Amino acid sequence: MAALATSQLARASDADSEHLFGFTEGADIGKAGEHEAESETIGRFGKSAGSYAAVTQTESVKVLPFETFRVSANAAFAYFGISGVPGLEDRRLVTLQGFSFEARYMLMDRHCGPFGLTIISEPRWSRTDATSGETTKGFGGTLTVAADWELIDNRLFGALNVLYDSQATRFPLPFKWVYDLKIGVSGAVSTRVASALFLGGEVRYLRAYDGLGLGALSGQGLFAGPTFYIQIARGMALSGAWNRQITGRAASNGSLDLTHFERQQAKLRFNVNF
Repeated sequence: MAALATSQLARASDADSEHLFGFTEGADIGKAGEHEAESETIGRFGKSAGSYAAVTQTESVKVLPFETFRVSANAAFAYFGISGVPGLEDRRLVTLQGFSFEARYMLMDRHCGPFGLTIISEPRWSRTDATSGETTKGFGGTLTVAADWELIDNRLFGALNVLYDSQATRFPLPFKWVYDLKIGVSGAVSTRVASALFLGGEVRYLRAYDGLGLGALSGQGLFAGPTFYIQIARGMALSGAWNRQITGRAASNGSLDLTHFERQQAKLRFNVNF
């Protein structure tokens, strides 16, 4: 029995689940003493009319001082290409988006328990509105609960996320603070199709609210799409996802919410441990 348990643990340890699921986060955080550099690109494309592209490039350094706790510092840069979109000024801009700090605490390790469970907290400061590209002053944060399972030993993995994202933004003209909130749930699966390649898919449901409470629903969107993860070398990987809004609704009606969200969202991430 002991030999069998050791064998199962070795197989389970072979895959790092954190980046297997696209936008959905896995619960793994690494091993104590590890350092990681990460470069992540997120693109958001398509509004109700005109041409819309918003790309955020985030550079991160992560440190794992303890087996169950990891911190990271992040700097984000943004590109906006907006033309003919109702309600938004035409804009072509490359700018500093802002800075954030992330802390992850692993409550349960899937290698030792029935599933993995991690709490992720990310407070942030921003100087650019994420939708319009307008210069602003913003403070916000995201709280995510990430759970994952090894459904078939070292081959099939699943994940579930619940997130809460709040934001306070001060616009210069007119001078005022605007408060908004997004909550969401996502699920994903990923399967090993080769020794260093995982393919999968995810579904995300997001709701947007005016203010910081849940009383004023302003929009919602359901996204779905494929994911991939490639282990380039030991401690080095490339992963990504593409999601399309398949249904949604905003206050202005319509079959999609293109006020708070986009038609398509994509993510590409490169990470290396050292």
